[in-house]
Amino acid sequence: MKIKLSLKQQEIVNHQDGALLVKAGPGSGKTRVLIERIKKLLLTKKRCKVLALTFSNLAAEEMKTRLEEDDDIEELINNVTIGTIHSFCLDVVQKRGNLIGLEPDLVLFEDTTDRQNVLREIFYRDLELKVLLHNMEKPDNYLLKCLNMISEQKKKFISPNMWEGDETFRTIYEGYNEYLIEQNAIDFDDILFYTYRILSENPSVVKLYTSVYRYICVDEAQDLNFAQYEVLKTLCGESFNNIMLVGDENQSIYGFNGSDSTLMTQSFVNDFSSVVYVLNENFRSAKAIVRYANTLENSSSVSNYYYEGELKAFSLYDEEHEARFVYKKINILIEEGHKDIEGDLGFNNFAVIARNRYVLNKIEQLFDLNKVPYYFKKTVSGIDSESDIMKIFELSMRILINPKDIIHLKKICNMLKVDIPQSDKSADGISILILILQGEKYNAIIEALKLLESDRFNFAKALKYLKENTTNNLDQNDEENYLIYRDIEMWEKHWNKYTRQVQSELRSLSSFRNYISLGKTQDSTSSNGVALLTVHMSKGLQYEVVFVIGLNDGTLPDYRAVNANGKEMEQEKNNMFVAATRAKRLCYLTFPKNKKMPWGDIKRQVKSRFLNSVEVEDIDTMLND
Repeated sequence: MKIKLSLKQQEIVNHQDGALLVKAGPGSGKTRVLIERIKKLLLTKKRCKVLALTFSNLAAEEMKTRLEEDDDIEELINNVTIGTIHSFCLDVVQKRGNLIGLEPDLVLFEDTTDRQNVLREIFYRDLELKVLLHNMEKPDNYLLKCLNMISEQKKKFISPNMWEGDETFRTIYEGYNEYLIEQNAIDFDDILFYTYRILSENPSVVKLYTSVYRYICVDEAQDLNFAQYEVLKTLCGESFNNIMLVGDENQSIYGFNGSDSTLMTQSFVNDFSSVVYVLNENFRSAKAIVRYANTLENSSSVSNYYYEGELKAFSLYDEEHEARFVYKKINILIEEGHKDIEGDLGFNNFAVIARNRYVLNKIEQLFDLNKVPYYFKKTVSGIDSESDIMKIFELSMRILINPKDIIHLKKICNMLKVDIPQSDKSADGISILILILQGEKYNAIIEALKLLESDRFNFAKALKYLKENTTNNLDQNDEENYLIYRDIEMWEKHWNKYTRQVQSELRSLSSFRNYISLGKTQDSTSSNGVALLTVHMSKGLQYEVVFVIGLNDGTLPDYRAVNANGKEMEQEKNNMFVAATRAKRLCYLTFPKNKKMPWGDIKRQVKSRFLNSVEVEDIDTMLND
């Protein structure tokens, strides 16, 4: 049964024109309020179009699904554009990039290795830079350091000509940008930087977007960084202020990536003179969990609990005992249930959360041994083909889309052990590929590419041809045929996901490639069993029962934050807040008193300072069987 909106939630939904900030704690129904307000705008404002932005494809899909479930707005659903900030900005760059001198059909270099290779080319072109790189003890590390510095400048919207530091870095940065342009390529940081340039240098484009979209809504706004906020601000221009931000400053955990919750709580309020609403009723988490969360944020304002729930802390002898505790507790709860949880529990109702991925190793090993179903939340974008045939096909697609792409042309030539062809600069992609894909083994790839060249709207045709003409090759062993077949199946899933999101008349090979790069074709529904999550991957998720493990000072909070204190420690407190509040009913906090180091030493551990407000039960002797 649908829970009625509270008076405060209804007030937000009914808000008319003007900027508004909704500061919403965990379980306060912030996403529901955002959804309900969008529905209200669609139903009450004639010819109203809404732009709804968030930070993950999963969150965007959830928002779209919840809107589509309402029959009242079925005919109006196309008036809402839902996506991530990066996907919206990439669309701006693809459609309006010519205004700042960019070519059409830009491709995204999302892979760090590709960008590293771009940078390596810059060093090899310049004798002084080549000597500099050669003299480095670890050249690859130096290239990564340069890439990180370039990324930092782009996130601040500082172009090479604005750089005021070391002249050598200016040369490297400038060369990197120019080489990307030669390839007709951009990197992730360019998406926001170029969008900002397009909007700030072309007021007519801003006017166009603000006339199309009468309202802008941004979820998880505590995660905004400088570049994202400046793009939003520029998108609104000087007079547009129908923008809604929703977020929780206590869940700001991406400081390492430049996010700053004060952009939401201070800059936005000052820049837009926004009305501020506070949602502090928790409709999701039980009293015990909220009470603990309040000790982290030094607050007691959250109210309206529906369940008492349970939050307990335990110390174990070591990480193996900790893993066994989690395993046994899950089995007990599945078998016996709990008074605060309606119905039966299954493995899908549980999550184990840790500050870092390696903390989950013992849990993973024990689950494998006892055949407990579990999964890690997927975060990667792109497609990782296993077979050589499909790796070559994927690289060939990039050349087909963008014949200027020397980086991926070199990759494919290295795989095939052939020289880079000396072709005319105006040669199209298929001509270049025919020169290098010599031999009967690659005939099927050539024919599939020709199908793409002649009919880019139906990628399925090319995949079908590949499946029929590559998986029955007698020269290949069964394992290779198996890998090719599975790879093609994987590509089919990505294509089907793409076709469900993009209208047929708007589909193209370059668009498909960019959707893959942004992770928009990843399958977000293939989760079965206990969720094993890092804190950063747990944002926005909720489970009946949550275990937060590895709660030692130096792990959570992270040792770097312990040493630095200040803002870093505030981020770690927010990490703990997010982890605990993923639990709806039961939350168990654990830490090992001893940890075995990779080199064999046993190191005594100190419990996390985030456990000081709860009683810790020592259960060393309970797990000897």
